[in-house]
Amino acid sequence: MSENNSNNSDKAGKLNYIQKVWRFRRYLIIEPYFFFYVMASVFNAIAIVSFPLDKACRVNLFHAKDVCAATLDKSHYNVSCGNAFDFKDINDFTATIEERNFTSLSIGFNYTVCKAEKGAQKLAANISGKRAPIAAIFPLIILLFAGGWADRYNKRKACMLMPLIGESLMFLCLLVSAMFFDKIPMEFGAYTEAIVPAMFGGQTLSLMAIDSYMSISTPAEDRIFRFGIFGMFSTAIIFIGQPISGLLFQYLGYVISFAMGLGFNIVALLYVIFVIKDLKSANKSQEEKESAPAAVTGQEGIDNTAYEITNADNVDKAKAIQNEVKPNEKHLKGIYWLKNFFDPTLVLDYIRFPCIKRPNNGRMVLLLLILAYICIIGPVYGELDFWNRFAFLQLNWNGNDYSIYSTFNSALALVGTFIGTTIFSKVFKFSDALLGIISALTTAISRLLFAFSRNTITFYAGGVADMFVSLRAIAIKTIGSAIVHEGELSKMFSLLAICQPIVQIIFTPIYSHIYESTVNTFPGTIFLVSEIFAITNIVVFIFCYIVVKLRKQNDQSASSAAIANNDDCEITSL
Repeated sequence: MSENNSNNSDKAGKLNYIQKVWRFRRYLIIEPYFFFYVMASVFNAIAIVSFPLDKACRVNLFHAKDVCAATLDKSHYNVSCGNAFDFKDINDFTATIEERNFTSLSIGFNYTVCKAEKGAQKLAANISGKRAPIAAIFPLIILLFAGGWADRYNKRKACMLMPLIGESLMFLCLLVSAMFFDKIPMEFGAYTEAIVPAMFGGQTLSLMAIDSYMSISTPAEDRIFRFGIFGMFSTAIIFIGQPISGLLFQYLGYVISFAMGLGFNIVALLYVIFVIKDLKSANKSQEEKESAPAAVTGQEGIDNTAYEITNADNVDKAKAIQNEVKPNEKHLKGIYWLKNFFDPTLVLDYIRFPCIKRPNNGRMVLLLLILAYICIIGPVYGELDFWNRFAFLQLNWNGNDYSIYSTFNSALALVGTFIGTTIFSKVFKFSDALLGIISALTTAISRLLFAFSRNTITFYAGGVADMFVSLRAIAIKTIGSAIVHEGELSKMFSLLAICQPIVQIIFTPIYSHIYESTVNTFPGTIFLVSEIFAITNIVVFIFCYIVVKLRKQNDQSASSAAIANNDDCEITSL
């Protein structure tokens, strides 16, 4: 028997990557849903970032159509801003009566384009700072309760549907704003783009539901590979979609692009409703089996000869079982649903979790890992709205240029993750903390290159230096999973997810204010701010490297002592 098991394991080990993916095809039920959900935003990436700038220029600042088009594609109109014009003392960037009728042949067109670009970027940055706290508070509230509610009532499918509804409403609002371009101001689309999806949990809630669903639907021994497939799939979506987004925006425009995004989300909604089924965890299924009423059989007639076997008893017991289920279903409606969803005990559990004392300085390491995670996602949210604006302003890029860079950056991240998790980790046996140090160090180098970049080569060099950016989050999750108890893993990942909206509330307004204040002097200041947090990450991972190394040495010493004490143990279980 043992020989057969070893042979089977040898055969499984000899499977190549493609064969393993083919064997796992029955688990890949999430990918089609995630494809349509994410592709709706990826295909519209350039349209979404260009829309508020174009709106601010044409509707809020009243500039001519040619002028605003040139702000989004200065190279096409042979316009160069840089430090050619000084707008430090200008507070009003609204177009004059003469500038409202400018064309590309008008005298002073170059100056007007640069003026309109500065004004539009200031307006957009101001809105980004105001909408961020509002948009972040909704996912925070939902995430505090959604995880426990989904586990308790087995409603992970609902957590996938909610973000899709939010995304669909967002694209509907953008579509209306695009159809009535000259009538609706920039603020409508800018606020709804961020706030409406957030009211339904956003992508953070979707990823929580996906992680939970994959954990339940996949055997424990296959989960690492399963999550790896999903991670590669997620990166590949961006890698494929980003270069197309610029071309789609160029040829389709705002209206058709946003309508396509709405259509993609509707397809994802239908897929989740009709294809994905809610699954029960193994523990919950076992509990239901143990608590289920005994089946009605003919044994009663054997034990009691006066007992008459009829179908009436079966019907009565079936009705009784149905009547027992109905109250539970009613509890999910109305006020009972709200009471069960917003259970305050879930919040108390989250508060207690990081404060629990753990061996080998585990509590301190866990708190430092949370700090490191905040230092990772904080700059990510802070920089999010300003990558394309910085590139448009400093490098004279257009939408196509930025989409090409995004594709290049996604490919590098894919390669960097592969190198880190296979070559560094498996071949050279680098520890998780050492991978975090490498990732944080290269990120610190990249932010210096981004901050002082004045040409495309330097900016791309920053992207190359940042190729290991994903390893930091992976290191945090793997180190954290080794510190906490297995029964607390979901709680730890939920806590990390809750950090995201909190960080968004804090970091986005700060970065918006910094960019708005320095856009006329040194726009790369935001990357120097990110440099501070990258250095903090380096320090945290160095500390974790030392603590984890000492922890392993203590565990090895304890194991050796236990073996020495049990040399003369007696086997009595036979």
